Order: sequence, then C-alpha cells, then structure tokens
Amino acid sequence: MLERSAQSLTQATYERLRKDVLSCVLRPGDRVNLKALAERYQASAGAVREALSRLVAEDLVLAEPQKGFRICAISLADLNDLTLARIEIETSCLRHSLEHSNLAWEATLVSAHHRLSRLEEPHDGDHADAWTSAHVAFHEALVGACPNTWLLRIRSMLFEQTARYRAMSIAIAAEQRDIGHEHQALFEAALAKDASKASELLKQHIQTTSALLIEGLRVTPEMTGRSTQSN
Repeated sequence: MLERSAQSLTQATYERLRKDVLSCVLRPGDRVNLKALAERYQASAGAVREALSRLVAEDLVLAEPQKGFRICAISLADLNDLTLARIEIETSCLRHSLEHSNLAWEATLVSAHHRLSRLEEPHDGDHADAWTSAHVAFHEALVGACPNTWLLRIRSMLFEQTARYRAMSIAIAAEQRDIGHEHQALFEAALAKDASKASELLKQHIQTTSALLIEGLRVTPEMTGRSTQSN
C-alpha cells in the first residue's frame, strides 16, 4: 500500500513538473533547484529527481554531469527543425486519418471543433488551460483515424515540443492572426475528406505559428535561455 502511494506521488510529481516545463512556468535554459521543486510540489527530492530523469528521456530536461539538471533551452534553429518535422509527420498522419476515417471519427472531430470554437484563444493566463486542452483535442481528432501508431507517437512528441514555443509566444506578444478561421477551414476540409486541401491548410497553420514565434524570439532573445544567433 505504501509502495503504491509512493508511486502515485511520483507520477503526480512527474505530471505537474512536465506541465510546468511545457507551459514554460519553468523557463527554458534555467537550472533546476531540486529543493525548491520538492517544496513546490510537496514531494520528496527522490520523486522530483525521478520525474526529471523521465523528462530527460523526452528531451525536455538536460542532465549535466556534476551540475544537476537544466530545463532544455529553445532556439531558432531548433524551432525551424521542429517545424519542418511537424509538417512532414503531421500532414502524413492527417492523410492516413482521412483515408481511414469513419462515422466515429467524424463525431469526435465535430465535437472537438465545437468545443474549441466556443473558447477564445487566451493571450495571458486566463482560461489558458481550457483553451490549450481543447486545442490539443482538436488536433488529435484530426489525425485520430490514422492507423499507424508509430507516426502518431512521433507526431505527439513533436506537438508537445511545440507547446513550449507556443507558451513563450503568449509571453512575448499577442498573435496577429485569425486562428479561429484557420481551425474552421481545416475542420471543413477534413470533414469533406479533401486530403490535399486539408494537408495544405495544416502546413500553412504550422508555418504561421512558427513564423510568429520566430519573430517573437528575435525581438526577445533572452526568452530562449540561450543566444538565438543561428544559421
């Protein structure tokens, strides 16, 4: 019973820590204060250390020999590579999903889009969790019928890595775009099973997000945790 309780606490610590890394509550490039995090999550140092080790495997935290842990920095070069990878993998997942779509997939997509369309994108901390959850659910619904579990696994990893950049963009500046219109157009193309149009809209959607983030990071380079000078 005690072992199960300890495992539950470790899992809860991991989930809270991971959320704080992805939302940039723990800033990219910052060194981790193990004691401070243990107090923050009301957990043991061992539970925090284990959670950090799991995040190292996810490329969200860096383990530095003799120095402890550091939140992985972000950079323009990394964002460019991440954007290209997302376009390749996510549009592939979408095409497979549309090819294998059925009535259950349509119902899930309609529900996810309706929920997202009812929420206004936050430009600060207000309602951020609700919108982020709805946004993730909509994009997952789009690719939900893709039968290739490896593609979906890679897509999920790339999507979550982008979450850190998106969180930084809210802190840097409000996005100058009609993201609701972008989601509506993507939803309609997917529902119509127009794979070519849906894939192109998804590509543009990802590229627009990346372009805005790149501009924001160039304006505020200190937000990256490292220099943003790159080729």
